[in-house]
Amino acid sequence: MNIKEEFSGTKKETLQNGNKTKKNKNIKQKLKLKGSLKILAITLAVSFCFGILSELLLSVTKSVAGTIVAVVLLVLFIFIAILSDMIGVATASADIEPFRAMASKKVQGSKEAINLVKNADRTSSFFCDIVGDACGIVCGSIGAGLVAMIAVNGEVWQVIIASFVSAIIAGLTVFGKAVGKTYAIDNANKIVLKVGKFVSFFKKK
Repeated sequence: MNIKEEFSGTKKETLQNGNKTKKNKNIKQKLKLKGSLKILAITLAVSFCFGILSELLLSVTKSVAGTIVAVVLLVLFIFIAILSDMIGVATASADIEPFRAMASKKVQGSKEAINLVKNADRTSSFFCDIVGDACGIVCGSIGAGLVAMIAVNGEVWQVIIASFVSAIIAGLTVFGKAVGKTYAIDNANKIVLKVGKFVSFFKKK
């Protein structure tokens, strides 16, 4: 084989490798696009459902019994928002290697944990953005209903109390998420494994 043939052969291999790389990039881009579209669809569905729920809660807060239920649900949704934020941050911060070792020993939830970490971008987006923002919408609506009920006559003391209620809701949410994120970063693998075990429980069912 002369030098020209070697050069042409090397050139063909380079072109083939370049084509393969382009195809792989196109496949990855298509998969990312499909994943983004799925997240968009889920976001629209969840936001729509939570929007209806928030409107219903807004009307319920007009009664005393409804107010009590609204306060309980408010605390519940703040907790869900904090918890979902923790899971999202933990998934993005977790190390996949310990879960692979656990999977070889058939530890419950380890395979699900691996899937969560492998898809950390989508998992984190789902828990932090979709669930967290949806809970924020509901909490805002419940808070608006409570504030409207308290400040019904527009007196100064009512406005002050209503503003205080709004501040408490915002403060609890922000403080809870801040503490939750710190805990999630420090205990990422533990949190992801617990979520993996939770998911595996439903898979068995």
